[in-house]
Amino acid sequence: MNFKGGVGKSTLTMNLSDELARRGIKVLIIDCDLQSNASSLLGEIEPPTLTRVLTLEATLEQSVQKARENLYIVPADSNLNEAASYITSKGRRAYYTLRDQISRLNEVVDLILFDHSPNYSTITEAALLASNEMLVPCELSPFSVEGLLLMFTKLEEALVDHSLDLTGIVPFKLDRRISMHHEYLRDLNTTFSGKIYPPVRTDQNISAAQSKHLPVYEYDPQTKAAEDFRAIADQLMKERISR
Repeated sequence: MNFKGGVGKSTLTMNLSDELARRGIKVLIIDCDLQSNASSLLGEIEPPTLTRVLTLEATLEQSVQKARENLYIVPADSNLNEAASYITSKGRRAYYTLRDQISRLNEVVDLILFDHSPNYSTITEAALLASNEMLVPCELSPFSVEGLLLMFTKLEEALVDHSLDLTGIVPFKLDRRISMHHEYLRDLNTTFSGKIYPPVRTDQNISAAQSKHLPVYEYDPQTKAAEDFRAIADQLMKERISR
């Protein structure tokens, strides 16, 4: 997650999930953004969607759809605001709907990734309460460190009864020809020492792949971006093995 738009949340979710799935890890994406970018891996989205899960019209198991071998998605739709209104009207207990239903999937999938919208919302909070870690994509730009610190402060204030570990920060849109990008990267490493993942370099193949609803690896496994997502998956798996 990241409270800023256009920093690579859906791109990271889609491509990291695809890379892990190709390694034999069963991954479930839960798309929490009404723009449904991550859901585009399915091609055509079929009901029931996350909206129906959160309004208790369908179970999470009923909403899981297969996108690739070992890769599954609970898709979003443009009616997620209905679910937000429903949760708010039902009180605090409704915020834990996702958490309660996810516990039934522990034997079916190995890893669940939530793709968040850039805005903190009722849906965001419900998904965060069902999570125990955060992976944060961060564009290399002015004030990126300050923005992350503000986000973490907001989360501490909002999630008074729940804590999240920071798995890592993934720098996005790195262009090694731009000197300031090296400075921004140093700032991130200084502030969040030990938490910085391999960066994703600028690569037009990312947009090209998304236009065809494909992960970068499927579009062209030889691209810079495909190499970068492999490196991110390597680090994620290495850290989990060492725990």
